[in-house]
Amino acid sequence: MYGLAFPKREHELTAAEDGLKALTAISHAKHPYDLILLDLRMPDMDGVEFIRAVRNHRGLARIPIVLTTAEPEDSDLMRQAKALGVSAIVHKPWKPQELREVVQSVLHKAVG
Repeated sequence: MYGLAFPKREHELTAAEDGLKALTAISHAKHPYDLILLDLRMPDMDGVEFIRAVRNHRGLARIPIVLTTAEPEDSDLMRQAKALGVSAIVHKPWKPQELREVVQSVLHKAVG
């Protein structure tokens, strides 16, 4: 799904089927990830649980997180995610250009 937003391979993408597999991938990566793009609703663990695990992991805590969701702004999950420090939120249905622009903006802020 996210690959549609990044067809030119300007970024190296790693996809995971669920939050547990994503945590394994990023915690065992040879090189640190520049950004995490995730959905708030995932199998095995929701986005809030995932963000909490990332923020509590010593080597991963500073990675910017972009959240995609169809969840209402005033939902409990959204409040929790924001409190854990997501870098940006893109609401579904998103357009590929919109997602690319948000990712580029977050990456630019992380470097600058």
